[in-house]
Amino acid sequence: MNHRRLFLSTLAAGLLVAQPGCGFMSHLMYWARGNPVDAKFPGLKKKTVAVVCFDPSMSGPGNHADALAKSVGSKLAQNVEKITVIKHQQVADWLDEQSDQVADFVEVGRGVKADMVVGIDLDSFRTHDGPTLLRGRARVTVTVYDLTQGGKIVYQTPVDNVTYPKTGARPAGENEAGFRTLFIDILAKQIAKDFYTYDRVEDYALDGLYMGD
Repeated sequence: MNHRRLFLSTLAAGLLVAQPGCGFMSHLMYWARGNPVDAKFPGLKKKTVAVVCFDPSMSGPGNHADALAKSVGSKLAQNVEKITVIKHQQVADWLDEQSDQVADFVEVGRGVKADMVVGIDLDSFRTHDGPTLLRGRARVTVTVYDLTQGGKIVYQTPVDNVTYPKTGARPAGENEAGFRTLFIDILAKQIAKDFYTYDRVEDYALDGLYMGD
């Protein structure tokens, strides 16, 4: 976040030379300082949480689903106060040990002894915009189940139509595996930030900020 704040501060300083006026200055300094956005659901604090992602087209976990769940779990562990995120491998091992295909978030949560489950339904996921262009598109629904209340749904939201890049596309000749990893990271961020306070500056110029990393 610091290097992104530095980028905006430098941009503000440069633009101030060409754009006079106190109003313009105050807006740029406001961006440079940051603008914290509160968590939509702060209830994961001090909880033991399992992050589980299912791809309905595969009737269970899949490659994209596994990678997304792992990335979301990592971001929650880094940003949510006193959270304990159950290791993704532990969740995967439990699923592998079941004799039947499990596609129920609450059942998985009970199996790995979680207090809460962040359940992600990966409704669609693709990284190609035709045969010659790379562009990530995904649609997910996120539901939080509280196992201490018998699996009650305590939060739910669609993270609908996440697209990267928002404008244009990249040539398919680029590193496709690297692009896929980048898009999953962006999608994971969109999901995870509902659960902790973050800086609104991360919502601006998403394409440019990630492409500059």
